[in-house]
Amino acid sequence: MTAGPADAPGKRAGLRLAILAGSGEYPAHIARSATAAGAEVYVAALSGAAEIADFSGCEASEYRLGQLGRLLDELKRRQVSDIVMIGALPRPSFGALAPELSTLKYLPHFARAFQGGDDHLLKGVVAFFEGQGFRVASPAEIAPEIVAPVGPLGRRAPAPAAREALERGFALLAALSPFDIGQGAVVADHRVIAVEAAEGTDAMLQRVAGLVKAGRLKLGKGDGVLVKAPKQGQDLRVDMPAVGPDTIAHVAEAGLAGIAIRAGGVLIGDRSRLAALADAAGIFVEGVA
Repeated sequence: MTAGPADAPGKRAGLRLAILAGSGEYPAHIARSATAAGAEVYVAALSGAAEIADFSGCEASEYRLGQLGRLLDELKRRQVSDIVMIGALPRPSFGALAPELSTLKYLPHFARAFQGGDDHLLKGVVAFFEGQGFRVASPAEIAPEIVAPVGPLGRRAPAPAAREALERGFALLAALSPFDIGQGAVVADHRVIAVEAAEGTDAMLQRVAGLVKAGRLKLGKGDGVLVKAPKQGQDLRVDMPAVGPDTIAHVAEAGLAGIAIRAGGVLIGDRSRLAALADAAGIFVEGVA
């Protein structure tokens, strides 16, 4: 099986693509985009995360993580060349994999991959599939329309105070990259309000909203900003940050002025929908180069 690069968007006729799908809107969006561009798409819906019903129009089957051997056999039978791994999936424990007999021979590789942080684990997963002869493609390559562009998405742009805060926020995330602790932060009033860790962006924003409601945090109008960016050296093929409708709602609830995201490095889904939600909430969303 020879894995070659995917064709340009709109010219993927004949590409045999498998989507390893977690939860959220992005797996189905990529399936639709790739199918419309002429690719032959097969979806491996990860048990407990993705729903087969979300992938009408292409073939899909459900797999547990412990059924890796069965999945590989099916991908090779279908002569799949490219794989996209997309969607949320809580990090499992190695002991909870419950492998089938066909998967046992692969366990030593994953035992090593589990001995580190999320970046280490994901690099191990990519290396495994590449070692099996597949090319791991980026969601941005298959469906570039779901990635943040440069500039504002809606009608609003950052005020001077917010622009100063977002620049500080991006510098903070760059400095924290070696510690592999998150892809987002809230910055306001010349200080760091919150840093995303294992709880995720939405939980971090809810924590900020709680501080505001309790009177422990006061934000100036047009000041506080959520910044979201990949970590330096992060493999965007399998771990691209994302913002969506829930992010918009939580930012508005926390009283922040808006969201600054690294253009080309953050998933945003339907641009027009996100822009409309931001305008309705009275916040900005801007892609920063």
